Amino acid sequence: MELRSSLVQNPVKAFLMTCFNKNFSHRFLYLLPFGLIWLFFGCRLEQDLSPEELVEAKAAFESCLVCHSTQEMQRGPIINGLPAWYNRQQLRKFLEGTRGQSLENKSELLMGSARDRISDERTINLLSQYIALLPPKPYLPVVKGNALNGSVLYQSCIPCHGAKGEGNEMLKSPPLNIQEDWYILDQLRKFASGKRGHHPKDIEGIQMAYTLVNLDGESLKDLTAHIQDFSVFTQ
Repeated sequence: MELRSSLVQNPVKAFLMTCFNKNFSHRFLYLLPFGLIWLFFGCRLEQDLSPEELVEAKAAFESCLVCHSTQEMQRGPIINGLPAWYNRQQLRKFLEGTRGQSLENKSELLMGSARDRISDERTINLLSQYIALLPPKPYLPVVKGNALNGSVLYQSCIPCHGAKGEGNEMLKSPPLNIQEDWYILDQLRKFASGKRGHHPKDIEGIQMAYTLVNLDGESLKDLTAHIQDFSVFTQ
């Protein structure tokens, strides 16, 4: 049991042990170089940024603060602390046009117009990791709703987003417990109205839109109010 647990925590060790096990069929050894390449680059994505990369990532993030800051009139959500995998996923969607192309979704349209600044994979990875390193900022809740009713509605959200809104990388579901309530409500409304989650390649967005299609405005407020009950960064 201890060996199995250690292998789960160390996929590199597990991969190498599998390849060189005496019972492993030799006809599959040709996969070893490709596996090592995957392990190197896959693990590299989640390593800490070097000092030079931190400087580069910080400089790239400065342009994001035009919207993603509490100091600006064009107020976008505070994205500090969102996990790197989710940041990469969403930046790629904007880059590919899966998000940010709908004329009815003006805030996303603005984000889509900024995609030329993040047009290469290196910038996407640096930004994604840098944002994840930033400590989430406390915020003042502004959405009023019936949290008790929201707790009932949230039961269908638990399989993907977790009981406490912690998110699930395997299901590509972001954490909700560090996001501002006004932004959560805004996105719920957009999913429910078809302004988000309409692109055929946005699989996760389509799932969200389908889940919310029968909820009215008050129910969305109630759902948001419940999410704030387990938010870890409200003031």
